[in-house]
Amino acid sequence: MGKIYERRLEQPTPNVSLGEVILNKLRENGDHIYAVYGPTGNEITCRELLEKSVKLANFLQTYGIKIGDRIAIATENQLNWLIAGCAISYLGAILSPYNPLYKEYEFQHILSIAKPRIVFVSERTESVLARILPQLSWKMELIQLNDQSLTANVRTLRDILNNEPNVNYMEYKSVDIDDTSRHPWAILCSSGTTGLPKGVTLSHKNLMSLPEYLDARNGDRMLMLLPFYHGYGIGTMMIGLISRCTMIIMPAFEPKLFLTLVQKHQVTHLPVVPPILTFLAKHPLVDKYDFRSVRELVCGAAPLAKDVTAAVKARLNVKYIRNGYGMTELSIVSGVSGRDDENDDDSFENPGVGLLVPGFLGKVVDLETQETLEAGQVGEICYMGEQVMLGYWNNPEATRQTIDQDGWLHTGDIGYFDNKDRLHVIDRVKELIKYKGYQVAPSEIETVLLSHQAVKDAAVTSKPDERNGEVPVAFIVKQPDATITAQDLQEFIKQKLSPQKWLYGGVQFVDAIPKNPSGKILRRELRTMISKL
Repeated sequence: MGKIYERRLEQPTPNVSLGEVILNKLRENGDHIYAVYGPTGNEITCRELLEKSVKLANFLQTYGIKIGDRIAIATENQLNWLIAGCAISYLGAILSPYNPLYKEYEFQHILSIAKPRIVFVSERTESVLARILPQLSWKMELIQLNDQSLTANVRTLRDILNNEPNVNYMEYKSVDIDDTSRHPWAILCSSGTTGLPKGVTLSHKNLMSLPEYLDARNGDRMLMLLPFYHGYGIGTMMIGLISRCTMIIMPAFEPKLFLTLVQKHQVTHLPVVPPILTFLAKHPLVDKYDFRSVRELVCGAAPLAKDVTAAVKARLNVKYIRNGYGMTELSIVSGVSGRDDENDDDSFENPGVGLLVPGFLGKVVDLETQETLEAGQVGEICYMGEQVMLGYWNNPEATRQTIDQDGWLHTGDIGYFDNKDRLHVIDRVKELIKYKGYQVAPSEIETVLLSHQAVKDAAVTSKPDERNGEVPVAFIVKQPDATITAQDLQEFIKQKLSPQKWLYGGVQFVDAIPKNPSGKILRRELRTMISKL
């Protein structure tokens, strides 16, 4: 029969909306500083966030936003993002956060999934989205989160808050949501196990089931470099609010600022991705800064190397370095290594080691027969539980390919459970490239390459890279008589796609792309071709 692993919740997840939880926590915490913007030192207290977000919610309601409408945020990490995110939650509207580095081509695809009525923008994204507006088949308005808009007829958040009458925010009520297990709270971008980015639909209950994967206590300080549009970032912000922590926000990674903020704010928690861990292990600047305040470092979004973990632990003297495993479709985290695991000889031999988080059932199935396997046997990792997503927004076919008829979500990752019920992740069935923790779908880059008139056929795969985890590399079959160079195609991708999708691994010209009889690209053969270069 095989073994099914289970960790039960200590108590049932309450049927309460995230809007209500956020309102109650902001009221409760009053003058507590919830967030500090690292580059400037600007702060926002829970009371100020409450007051401004309720004002914005009232404006959005007057504008006509109702329960179930989609509202997007396409900006870098900033304090005003929090105001918009809270307001959307109170109204029972559905949050769609986007990567601000997206290019026009990417925005066109991702906007067509959720079809948001409003997009909150920054200076970086306003002009790109303003160009797209006339081409859309639905009405969408932009609101600038920064103080100044660049385009005519784009309102700013500051103007909205200045013109909105004062309200009794202590008595304001969020929209009533009957069944929080079925009502979507957010549509997050993910490539799933394959293909173009899709909209992962997470319910209010999905997020309420989120485990406290950080040992967060009242008064702790977390450095928030994780992007707010990513599930890992959103989950960490929620834990920070519920635990009455202060979030030190960074819009992008800058080595000196990162190190300065850790020391200046005596940061207790560093939730990061593997490239930051590599930086902490190897960069000479690190020795000049004080890390004694850091109690816990949690690394997720990509596999973790044992030697890098050991080097960081020795260098910084951080008590706990823990590895999280999960995916957006599983409400972010499904397993995390224990605080005592590092005393175990084999605990970090394979990346992604950890017990299931409470609320999940887990199993490993044979790739061919789909039979459930025993401890120690390698196969595809599957999950069931109330943290499993509602599905991909408006994409029932992709949902069916990921969640089987019995309700098990197939991760596309290969691994096994050991005899202590801990999960080891060792490979991927899925095609995704993990660049700096970003999920990059090869098919998206291939689609763009095939649009170039000089390209007859194209295939993209991953190339191992010590600093970034993996980088995309392209194999190209040229059209007859085409005079295209590798650099030309790299520049072409730079114009069309955001930086994590650039061809850092290079371009190789070949006579044919390896495919099976049905025409599917044989990516394992591509990786073999890389090793022969």
